[in-house]
Amino acid sequence: MVLNSGANVTLYCGGICDGKTIKERFKNVFVGLIQRKNKSGGHDGLGALGGLAERTSPETFNSLSEADRKAMVGKKDDVALQGGVPVLTMDINIIRKNNVLREMKEELNDLNISGISINPDKLQLVPMPKVKDDNYLINIWNGKGEVFAVTPFCHLYKDDESLIDRIVSKSEEKEGGEVFAYKKINLFDALQAYGNKGTANCSLENGRHAEKDYRYPHEYLATWALASELLEHNPQALETLSAEIQRKCGHPLSFSRLAKDTGQSVRDVAAIMNIDGQTLSKMEKAAKQEWKIRLNTGKFLDKAKTI
Repeated sequence: MVLNSGANVTLYCGGICDGKTIKERFKNVFVGLIQRKNKSGGHDGLGALGGLAERTSPETFNSLSEADRKAMVGKKDDVALQGGVPVLTMDINIIRKNNVLREMKEELNDLNISGISINPDKLQLVPMPKVKDDNYLINIWNGKGEVFAVTPFCHLYKDDESLIDRIVSKSEEKEGGEVFAYKKINLFDALQAYGNKGTANCSLENGRHAEKDYRYPHEYLATWALASELLEHNPQALETLSAEIQRKCGHPLSFSRLAKDTGQSVRDVAAIMNIDGQTLSKMEKAAKQEWKIRLNTGKFLDKAKTI
């Protein structure tokens, strides 16, 4: 087993506006998400731009000339320039930013998109100290060959709407090897994108829908952290949001399930959203009440908007 880190970034634009409902207040907030493709060419969930870190060993680095070391900058996330000199670093704050920049470039290149850049110093880390992305190890690995135990670093990045629009427009021109498309999705809709049940030929390994659901629960959790931040972590607003999401969502919303799927406690999930456990419990209760109403009345007319 190999220990490694990974990093991703959710690009977003817009801000809270006036409205009678939280959905109306979120109408100008959008996130950019890729629609992933698996090795068989099928859908593999929604997600942020990102992936595993690329690293090198001290032995390899020390055996190279300075020119070859410089050539590794931008290709190996643990190689950085300090005063114009390439160095091998163990600083995770440098590695995670380099990881995001490289993966973003590679995945956009997969869609034949170039010339898109972001400022690494504007990356907003969403702290998730207890999250480990062991999905492959637990659910997929056959016990043969190399397997990674990954610590993921999730980031948010705010920019003008034109950045996301430009990527979306260009992504429509070419389907990439590991990416179907890049999508601009309203935040309210993105908050519904976890827990959709799939079908036999279109589902993630735990039964979730591979076209409608986030591939990785920690990336979905980062979207809730964004929603919480935009609502200034207001308990009443978040409780209302949870109820509104469930009212429109065709499957049960559950933060306790999200905690389980990310290997955390409910209190850990609350901390990531920068709220207390009591607020999250009220959000869970509000969602359960709405779901119970739907089950009792049979009114499933407000199914989640197709993403």
